Amino acid sequence: VVVMTDMHQGYGFPIGGVAATEFPSGVISPGGIGYDINCGVRLLASQISYEQVKDQIQSLVIALNQHCPSGVGSEGGIQLTLKELAQVCEKGSQWALKRGFATQQDLRRTEENGCISGANINKLSERAKKRGLPQLGTLGSGNHFIEIDLIEQVFDEETAKIFGLEQGNLAVMIHCGSRGLGHQVCSDAVQVFQKTIHQYGIKIPDRELVCAPLNSPEGQDYLMAMRAAANYAFCNRQVLAHLARRAFEQVLAAKLKNWHLHQVYDPAHNIRTLQAHMVHAV
Repeated sequence: VVVMTDMHQGYGFPIGGVAATEFPSGVISPGGIGYDINCGVRLLASQISYEQVKDQIQSLVIALNQHCPSGVGSEGGIQLTLKELAQVCEKGSQWALKRGFATQQDLRRTEENGCISGANINKLSERAKKRGLPQLGTLGSGNHFIEIDLIEQVFDEETAKIFGLEQGNLAVMIHCGSRGLGHQVCSDAVQVFQKTIHQYGIKIPDRELVCAPLNSPEGQDYLMAMRAAANYAFCNRQVLAHLARRAFEQVLAAKLKNWHLHQVYDPAHNIRTLQAHMVHAV
């Protein structure tokens, strides 16, 4: 088990934990992946210096709050139909691109280009679908945030230049995930796995570590549902990025020539991926 820097208590696993199991006979654990499937961080950079807009920071914060709904149970301005929800869950950020909420560069700079293959919305419960319909483009609550950052110090000039990061300029960071849809996917899987774990002869020291073999019917059903939730989360952060850009445009377009926000990266940290590793290689 490897633990990353942002470690805190989670369900069964610590948040920030990384665990590997053998493919395809290893187990998959909903708690290990997390309740907020594909919670992740998106960084948007700018060519806006703090000195240029220091008197506009409060206005930017207010505009971000107006454009990007937050809080428990928050709902956004995008009301999806079931057909559109299926497209979001299967296409991820590609759906946002077709709707004008993304650029090709955004997708190139998003993990998996903003879409994980193998998602199946039919593996989601009706409750999960219902929770996902009104929440696209919302931040949620807890430790999720949208913040305006100041680049105070650059440690690697060459890399920073490639990323478009410059000392003294503003950046925007977005931290959120798959909202109620992803939470429901995890809740549903935990309930199913708690009923079926014993038939596979798996013994666990804590019920929060409930799991199933990846190649079992239950494991495969959860994997397809998890991928759907992950794509929803990629699309959710993409829509929020679009809304953040609208907020900056509203406040700064009449004052600055280059008020734009460009994407640096978007990686997930609550997810299951398939990776190839050489074990005991000579």
